[in-house]
Amino acid sequence: MNKEQHSITYSANINNHIYKIIPNNKKILDVGCNTGNLGEKLIKNKNCEVWGIDYSKRVVGIAKKRLNKAIFFDIESYKIPFKNEKFDIIIFGDILEHLRYPEDILKKYSQLLNEDGLIIASIPNVASIKVRLKLLFGNWNYKLGGILDKTHLRFFTKKTIKELFENSGYKIIKMDSTPGFIFKYSNILKKMAEFLCKIYPKLFALQFIITAKKR
Repeated sequence: MNKEQHSITYSANINNHIYKIIPNNKKILDVGCNTGNLGEKLIKNKNCEVWGIDYSKRVVGIAKKRLNKAIFFDIESYKIPFKNEKFDIIIFGDILEHLRYPEDILKKYSQLLNEDGLIIASIPNVASIKVRLKLLFGNWNYKLGGILDKTHLRFFTKKTIKELFENSGYKIIKMDSTPGFIFKYSNILKKMAEFLCKIYPKLFALQFIITAKKR
């Protein structure tokens, strides 16, 4: 699967955990904006101004119709986009694990944050019990999505996520988690999954949602 195909595959997904924690009336840069679904929702429902970048010309063509501004841009370029702009929030939604040098990217993009600006990121939890059990039986099979997505270059635990942000010059002010088990038709099982995720996220979280600011 090439970059273009991968972007289209995920074009319909919105990380509602990120959406919920973003305040109204913010200027936002969505790094890896895809087709702009998240940004469009933030513009319509929270009166935000959303700019986006992505490495796929196809998805940027769609995002331009949904966001205030969207451009084709290589995130791992030595340059930064919109270098004369400042943002209240920069979103890295399931992006950092796809990069060769995520620490360098976080350092570089801090230049685009306002003084009190925030980074909001979602990162999969490779220490999830699902992955641990599979590895126990010798299975480490890449897939087209999820924690072992075949396009992931980096894998993180709760501990190494903290180290990533600290080493990049940020202070984590909040770290949420999402359950690794999804039960659509049973409220009891859903509540149980949420409870386990809350008391022991290192083991039961699918991903971590990080809110961080510059130190």
